[in-house]
Amino acid sequence: MNQRFHALRVADVIIETEDARSLVFDIPGELAEEFRYRPGQFLTLRIPGAEQGPVTRCYSLSSSPHTAEPLTVTVKRTPAGRGSDWLLGGVRVGSVVHVQPPAGRFTPASLDGDFLFLAAGSGITPVMSILKSALAAGSGRVALIYANRDERSVIFGKRLDGLAADHPDRLTVRHWLESRRGLPAAAGLRALAAPFRDRDAYVCGPEPFVAGAVDALAALEVPSERTHLERFRPPGPAPGPDPRPGADSPARAPRSVNGLQLVLP
Repeated sequence: MNQRFHALRVADVIIETEDARSLVFDIPGELAEEFRYRPGQFLTLRIPGAEQGPVTRCYSLSSSPHTAEPLTVTVKRTPAGRGSDWLLGGVRVGSVVHVQPPAGRFTPASLDGDFLFLAAGSGITPVMSILKSALAAGSGRVALIYANRDERSVIFGKRLDGLAADHPDRLTVRHWLESRRGLPAAAGLRALAAPFRDRDAYVCGPEPFVAGAVDALAALEVPSERTHLERFRPPGPAPGPDPRPGADSPARAPRSVNGLQLVLP
């Protein structure tokens, strides 16, 4: 992976929800090849700090390389999140952010299969990239189970509605709202995922959600080689160097799955 940071201009800031924004980057022609990416990958951003010094944070791309969308990451504010606080509070159109080229392996080898996505909160970000790519460049069917606090916290809600209307025979979206159903539990996720158990499954979100989704897929006997994970977790309180972006993390016991762990603010 190229470790070099490039100064990229923010071309647009899109308000997704009250606490989520999408940052659209302007990629100069000479960097177009270096910033070529696969759906589901992420960018590593350098977050400045006057007192503590700069840190790096990884944010998934929500844009698709198979559509006309410019390079875009989506960021959700997290409590005491140094990265998200700076990006959502200080970055404007015209701001310059230092960014590494795309990386990550939470990406399908082919877009022509049938997919099952389980996402929670900002875990929709890489899923949206893969979902849009599959619909634009693939030939299979796509199902999304998407958990959120309430209707107002659903990132990409209107866009998902539009995609479902445009692809009624290929895209199925099932929402889980905690305000109505409580926290997503393995039993409930299992019931929603059961009709799609024969598909490759991609799971992304906070650790408790990922754990429940893994249990649900295991109960449905989805093979481990068809289960792909990306966990979002806050950095620990202990000081030390930032984890290597894109570093592998062991899958949650007792099941071996394809896992990648990213560090968010």
